[in-house]
Amino acid sequence: MSIEKRLAEEFERDSRMCPSDLDVRITAEYRQQVMQQGGKSLMFKKSKMPKFVLVTLILILVCGFGYAGGRQLFSDHGKLSISNRTEQQLEFKQEDVAKIRGSLQQVKAQLSPGESAVVYLRDYDLEVEGTPVVFGITNPLLIPLEAWKTALQQQGVQEKLPDTLLGSYNLAEGMETSPFQATLGKDAYAILDELKAEGKTSGSEMLWRKTGATDDIVATYTSVYRNAAGDTLYLTWQIAGSDSNPVIFQLSPPGITSEDAQIGGITAHYLKNDQSLFGQSPVHQDVTWLSQTGDKAVAYHVQTDSVSMTKEQLVEAAKSLLQQQE
Repeated sequence: MSIEKRLAEEFERDSRMCPSDLDVRITAEYRQQVMQQGGKSLMFKKSKMPKFVLVTLILILVCGFGYAGGRQLFSDHGKLSISNRTEQQLEFKQEDVAKIRGSLQQVKAQLSPGESAVVYLRDYDLEVEGTPVVFGITNPLLIPLEAWKTALQQQGVQEKLPDTLLGSYNLAEGMETSPFQATLGKDAYAILDELKAEGKTSGSEMLWRKTGATDDIVATYTSVYRNAAGDTLYLTWQIAGSDSNPVIFQLSPPGITSEDAQIGGITAHYLKNDQSLFGQSPVHQDVTWLSQTGDKAVAYHVQTDSVSMTKEQLVEAAKSLLQQQE
């Protein structure tokens, strides 16, 4: 039985226990921001949709529906909610990680700045709970420093942007996406189906096609910091609009390291993944936390793909950022 049908039946059985406003909390505007931190993400927002217009795992964080596999890493709830758990299907050998990363980089080199593509990899045709894993890649449009500061002002972003982190990492540029995920359009699954059919006919190991534009539910802004050695820190804000209550559901490889860290009275989450499909190396570290003021909610990420940076240094960068926000 597919997860869509199973969730629909569970919903029918348990709907009397759900809040009366559930209809406006379910949406078919589901899109995948694939393989974040080597896993995959789902996001949804309020929308007046029928109860049975279900798109795969969107009900997991509504009315107590459970997810069958993996272990919970963390789950933070509010106007913007984030849940992260492991999935066995997303565990790869290091040689597989290198192969997938190489394929994605090969496609990225053929994309213009700002473009994204769905990538079909015959040897990694995976499903999680009956839902295909969509591999994809984005070639971000990098915005020079002064233009980046101007763009943030024009977008009405009010978060404080420090010029330096850890004393030696200087603000260099920015991008309206995250460097550790692919931003795919709503046509991603249709494209994947087409690529699979083409692959069966041609026998190709890898095929790709550009994906359409997205209608962002959460606005994402990443500021890029570099030191003299070329190591990089990324400060990413995911900002929820006042008219939506989005949920970001993430699946990560089972070998990921996850620890809570108390930073200035806030519970943050430290993640380290050595199977990252994005970034300059397969090692991705992230310190993340939620902040909510009034009707605005922001998920903060202080991240790095530098193999030389320690957990303690990344946590210290997060602490210094919080201090500057006060």
